[in-house]
Amino acid sequence: MGSGKTHVVRATIFILALWLSFIPARTHAAKLYVVYASIGGTQAVGWIAKEAGLFVKHGLDVELLFTGGGRAVTSLLGGDTPIVTVGGPSAITARLGGSDVIIIAHIFDTILYSLMVVPEIRTLADLKGKKLGASRFGSATDFALRYVLKQKGFDPSKDMVIFQIGGQAETLAALRAGSIQGGVIASPATAEAKRLGMKELVNMATLGVEYPQTTIATTDRFLRENRDTALRFTRAYVEGIHRFLSDREFSLRVIAKYTKIQSRPILEATYDDYAPYVKKTPAPTAGSIKTVLEQLSPTDARARAARPQDFIDGSVIAELDREGFFRQFPR
Repeated sequence: MGSGKTHVVRATIFILALWLSFIPARTHAAKLYVVYASIGGTQAVGWIAKEAGLFVKHGLDVELLFTGGGRAVTSLLGGDTPIVTVGGPSAITARLGGSDVIIIAHIFDTILYSLMVVPEIRTLADLKGKKLGASRFGSATDFALRYVLKQKGFDPSKDMVIFQIGGQAETLAALRAGSIQGGVIASPATAEAKRLGMKELVNMATLGVEYPQTTIATTDRFLRENRDTALRFTRAYVEGIHRFLSDREFSLRVIAKYTKIQSRPILEATYDDYAPYVKKTPAPTAGSIKTVLEQLSPTDARARAARPQDFIDGSVIAELDREGFFRQFPR
């Protein structure tokens, strides 16, 4: 090769190398640890977003971690995770206690639990003096149980004994062993309970109570300092909602993976129990927060003085709405 051509080739290689040096290396998706609070259909949307690659699509490497009951908010307060998907009462109680926990979305806005009882319990009156189970004191299951009992004219602190049992599997095991006579669980555990001969005494979804069953919660500080991450997470979660609603078979497979349930009838019952109630636009609502504050008010002066709107930040959902994000999905 002539010297002139050699110089041209070398110059071309040099320019190409120089140009490539200005191309940014592919960035890795941001790692985000997210805790979910129950192994039940109320958490299916997050599982679907993960399995469908929707978090990665929006630039996040999300690792989902299970921590039952009110301990999910404890992990948020301890800095172990910046986002949790959890029942509203534990987030509300934490903020009442002076933390900066804030709810940015409501995935379900009504009580989606069942009060399951042993076969010999025929009516609510039969529960007087009996032992009942919730996951943990202050958790969503504990709130739902006490709320329903009060609505039916009972004093939960005097008329029965409520124990904190653990997760839904532990509650079901306690029912089966007879160590409690009633417990609050959700589908798919309700279907398994029925298979074991337990009775659904109250299907709380039929009560029509406005209630923050499943929320996305973070902290004021994280939302302020990492708003783009919160927006990305919420976009992926909303896409998960619509994948859940539009792809039944995929949803059943994902629910089976996370719950370890292989029975097709139980999986279908789980899907059918939740699909009608999931919010397509999951804006947090003050009315749901008010329900919880009213329940807490008799024993907590802070709840009596609190304003429901102070526990939610609707700006993330509002921003997605302004940018037209929700218009891409069927109404």
